[in-house]
Amino acid sequence: MRELFRRMVFNILIDNTDDHEKNHALVVTDAQQYALSPAYDVLPAGQALGFQQMRVGEDETDSTLSNALSMSRLFSLEKDEAVKQIRTVARAVDGWRAHFRSCGVTSGDIELLAEQIDRSFLKDQRNPYLG
Repeated sequence: MRELFRRMVFNILIDNTDDHEKNHALVVTDAQQYALSPAYDVLPAGQALGFQQMRVGEDETDSTLSNALSMSRLFSLEKDEAVKQIRTVARAVDGWRAHFRSCGVTSGDIELLAEQIDRSFLKDQRNPYLG
């Protein structure tokens, strides 16, 4: 549940609004237990819609961290733990440029993505969790 919460927060912070249920799968481990598959199909949508495909919290599909926090108990997370998880994800997202450069993404593509990932609506949400 913690990983699902982190993925939801990640989708909010990078503007992945194509976060439907088919983007989450379970795999069977060697111990015959279910585990989440590695994340896939996680990209900025580039549409700045302000809502997700799946419900995020009490304000339905609204793409905000406050909305995600409103239902964190459904993910078996107390508010303090949910905030800790958001901080972890926000720090990872904040380092996206360096990560992309290290993977060989061109400067032009990084600047194109920055128009979405670093737009004020998203940056203003992650900044309070970076400290």
